[in-house]
Amino acid sequence: MDPAGAPPATRYQLLGPVEVRTACGERLALGTPMQVRLLAVLMAQPGTGWSIDQLVDELWQGRPPKTAAGNVKTYVWALRRALRSPGFPDPAILAGPTGYRLALDGLTVDSVAFDDLAQRGYSALRQGHWSAAQESFEAALALWRGEPFAGLPGWGVLLSVRARLQEQRASLAEEVADLQLRAGRHHELIEPLRSQVDDDPLRERPWGQLMVALARTGRRADALATYRQLRQLLAEEVGVEPGPDLQHLHTRILRAERELLTSDSRPAESCPPPVVPRQLPAPPSLFTGRAGELARLTTLLLADPGSAGTVVITGTGGVGKSWLALRWAHDNRHHFPDGQLHVDLGGFGTATQEASPSAVVVRSLLPALGVKPLEIPAEPAAQFGLYRSLTANRRLLVLLDNARDAEQVRPLLPGSTRCGVLVTSRHTLPGLVAADGAHPLALDLPTDDEARQLLVRRLGAQRAAAQPAAVDELIRRTARLPLALSIVAARAAARPTFALQAIADDLAASRGGLAALATDDAATDVRTVLSWSYRLLSADAARLFRQISLHPAPDLSAAAVASLAGAPPHLIRPALDELTRANLLAESSPNRFRCHDLLRAYGEELTDALDRPTDRGAVRGRVLDHYLGVARNAARLVDAGWQPLDPPPFPADASPSAFADHRAALAWFTIEQRVLLAAVDDAVAHNFDAHAGQLAQALTPLLSRLSQWHDLAAVQAIAVTVAHRSGDPRAEALAHRDLALAHIQHRRFSAAHHHLRRAMARYDRAGDRPGQASTHLHLAWLSDIEGDAGAALLHARQALALASSTDDRLGEAAALNALGWSHAQLDEHARAITYCERALVLYEEAEDRLGAAHTWDSLGFAYHGLGKHPSAADCYRRALALYSDVQDPCGRADTLIRLGDTHQAVGDHDTSVDLWRQALAILDRVGHPQAAVLSERLAAYR
Repeated sequence: MDPAGAPPATRYQLLGPVEVRTACGERLALGTPMQVRLLAVLMAQPGTGWSIDQLVDELWQGRPPKTAAGNVKTYVWALRRALRSPGFPDPAILAGPTGYRLALDGLTVDSVAFDDLAQRGYSALRQGHWSAAQESFEAALALWRGEPFAGLPGWGVLLSVRARLQEQRASLAEEVADLQLRAGRHHELIEPLRSQVDDDPLRERPWGQLMVALARTGRRADALATYRQLRQLLAEEVGVEPGPDLQHLHTRILRAERELLTSDSRPAESCPPPVVPRQLPAPPSLFTGRAGELARLTTLLLADPGSAGTVVITGTGGVGKSWLALRWAHDNRHHFPDGQLHVDLGGFGTATQEASPSAVVVRSLLPALGVKPLEIPAEPAAQFGLYRSLTANRRLLVLLDNARDAEQVRPLLPGSTRCGVLVTSRHTLPGLVAADGAHPLALDLPTDDEARQLLVRRLGAQRAAAQPAAVDELIRRTARLPLALSIVAARAAARPTFALQAIADDLAASRGGLAALATDDAATDVRTVLSWSYRLLSADAARLFRQISLHPAPDLSAAAVASLAGAPPHLIRPALDELTRANLLAESSPNRFRCHDLLRAYGEELTDALDRPTDRGAVRGRVLDHYLGVARNAARLVDAGWQPLDPPPFPADASPSAFADHRAALAWFTIEQRVLLAAVDDAVAHNFDAHAGQLAQALTPLLSRLSQWHDLAAVQAIAVTVAHRSGDPRAEALAHRDLALAHIQHRRFSAAHHHLRRAMARYDRAGDRPGQASTHLHLAWLSDIEGDAGAALLHARQALALASSTDDRLGEAAALNALGWSHAQLDEHARAITYCERALVLYEEAEDRLGAAHTWDSLGFAYHGLGKHPSAADCYRRALALYSDVQDPCGRADTLIRLGDTHQAVGDHDTSVDLWRQALAILDRVGHPQAAVLSERLAAYR
């Protein structure tokens, strides 16, 4: 099957031995083994430029001959001759500024065609089009002729690409097996699946598929024997049990569940309507002119109704790239009915600010496309694949603002040419243009007329008309740079009695310029304009501007500004107002401000030149104190049992915020989450390790409540590093424990065990009994999730003994509840009630509503096990009231499910179904994996 529709002139094949075939099927002679390897390297990443030095490393693995560079050129020359055949054009091995590259239509390389077919299949799968998905997957697998790059040594890029392709092939084979099971073809699957598990025995999914196939052919005994075989294999090879999915499948086979033993041939249920994102910032109010560029964008993106493509808008900083992109995007939103995405990639922030990695950016885009937090895959490659799948059949506009390089942008390109992409960057991104077919649009300075229109719009036609010579000089002195023009216009508008010529004379007398935007002509230097604006500030405003440049993120609250300044908010408000009037700071919403990246860079240069290092350190320390103090306040309200580790005295000038309740704390955290994560990074970068570790501790309950497990893992990895540097075993133990929490939520159980073991070892070394108790509670939770109630019980007992020995009342309560839950899981319900009632007394004494909610839920489960259904229902209702009060949606959903079970047990089917539906609505909203299981249960009652 030709995925492109029409056969290309030449096919490049690497899914097996490296071969090149003409359209007639003739295999071309590629020459020496080194020539074949060189061609394989170019084929591994079509369109990527390879320098001579890089090719030398790939070909000789770091041990090249003296003539290596010349040999590479000879191989290229020979390959070009070998790939030239009568009737066909010259092969597309091109030389350019980035080196040699293979410039082909993507689908002429079989690995690219394989990826394309796989994405088509996944897209069909998400829409419930099983036959189309299977057809695409099978067509992709049919392209394989053996191991990728067969016969070539495995190192460098060939090794990594080979491993990636083999993993993709195995995943596709598993998808095909699932589809065949759905279609009832279980008989013919048994032998292929046996071969698959023999070839790769540690992949659990094919084992599960084999068990299902055997069970559906009436061979339940063989299916159960297969599970035992896998269990023994895993125990011997890696010392672990089969994963929870296989354990659940094993249980279902033991129970001979009817739904499992019959193929699912039901038609796909209708999918909910896709989320339509509307992320564009407001259109620029002062935008004028650019008619030619707007028309060019329309031609490039809308000329072909079936394909939009990518445009890279390039130009110097401040030239108006983002304004142009936003203006066109707003004017043409109706051409992209599936929505608009926008993200600032931070490619050109301050000198110490890193560009946002694409792996971080894609996690912010997936929720906008309807992916719930718990549905986001853990691995970046899977996140990018999901992003491409979600955009594959949609007509979206994606605006990627402020990009640093092609590598940052390329993974964020949608999976369909129907989507339009606008990229803005100060770099020309030649790799994106050459390899990805992007259209470049170089944005020059506006014309004199357009610059005059901008000034007239801000100053008013009457004032501009009265002083035309001064207007002309302002335009000339600012080199028509829109950023500079805007600052000049703001200055003139703020002083309506000033003559425009006086402002022009003052600008002419100024010198300077941002190094990143320096030019040969001083009149085009942006620093001249910025320094001129800065020099007109009062001393207080100037100092505050320099301090704001040290903030870890572009946006900040008035409280954070006060902390930077070390003064009460009402005293710094006049300086804040002065900065906003001068356009050196924008108030994006009430009491929230944003500082443009060029302005932050300028402010950093100023503070480096004018302020002592100790003063700069004090500013950073104050704002970190502020975020640490407020985050701790929020953490205490969200989790009553949370306590900081060795809290230092809170500085008087750190402007802590008080919250009315936990709801206000969570609302604050939702706004400040990105800033707080940046603060952790900034603290590490400037040797504030203690702040980084303590802030990471405070973020744990906040990130956990919002199910932000990716960010929790990243923050706690930093906490582990700084704690290790400090040599504080308690801090290191806490960081390992909280990192384990993120791994548990990601279902990375072996990693969770690893970090909990490390936490326990460090708590043991420190003699920290409360820490040991807390770690045992985490191990009890992990054991319970893994289905080992006995191990959970042992850990809960140890936690109770440790907490009791230190008079840790909340620790005792948590351990008692864990003991009660574990006994209930072991059908020892009377003992469970005894422990839970003791826990409840302690929680109520401490006014810990979340802990009390957990305990009422455990009591309900125990009474249900005893058959005392009215008592169970009463306990569950108490838990529900508390969960609602503390805003714990997942806890509420779990209790609703169990309350539904209780009503079901007494024959009240209508109430149970209603309760389960309420729980399903919550689980769907937060993206919890339990939603699928509950949905299946509800389907049986329709």
